Amino acid sequence: MAVLGVAALALFLAGTGRADASMIVLQDLGESISVTVDGNPIANGGRISNLMFNGESVSFDISTLGVDFFSISGFTNLLEPANADDPQGTVSDRFVVTTTEGATTYHVTLGSDPDLPTIPPGATDLTTIPDQGLPPNPYYEDGTVQKVGTIFNLPGGGTDTYFIQSAPDAPDATAAPEPASLTLLGLGALGLLGYGWRRRKQAA
Repeated sequence: MAVLGVAALALFLAGTGRADASMIVLQDLGESISVTVDGNPIANGGRISNLMFNGESVSFDISTLGVDFFSISGFTNLLEPANADDPQGTVSDRFVVTTTEGATTYHVTLGSDPDLPTIPPGATDLTTIPDQGLPPNPYYEDGTVQKVGTIFNLPGGGTDTYFIQSAPDAPDATAAPEPASLTLLGLGALGLLGYGWRRRKQAA
């Protein structure tokens, strides 16, 4: 049964493109996230419904052209690279897609740390499906727009491709004294030296 599920997922995620395909991009470049569909801010209406933002996570349903699905789910993790302030390999961003048998919509959740979506039980890592065209694990974020999954509806539904652009967290810089602080420190040291010199002169 598990083998059949993976095969079904591979077929579902490896069809042929359509002119009505959408490109959905999550951008996480600051303190909040934004999502666009074909270059426009995501909003309820058209193919999108049940849109909900929760911190640095967004979830929604997206309709198809009347094509129903198998009940399957998949996910992709983007990991922190070596130059980030979090440990290398920490999950920074996650894409999760879930379909329900007989439905003509599918559910998507995109999120960034600390609001990462939960991976459904039995979900398949999309980087393990060659037709997805994703780098194998570990898949590190690099600040560019990176593909995290492609949805192909069979037979002949719309094709949607999902991307995440997330800038690695910069390591915290070692605090350095400000110039004014250095000046005060220097004057204080000179003052101590002068005091010590006067003490020695008086003792002599």
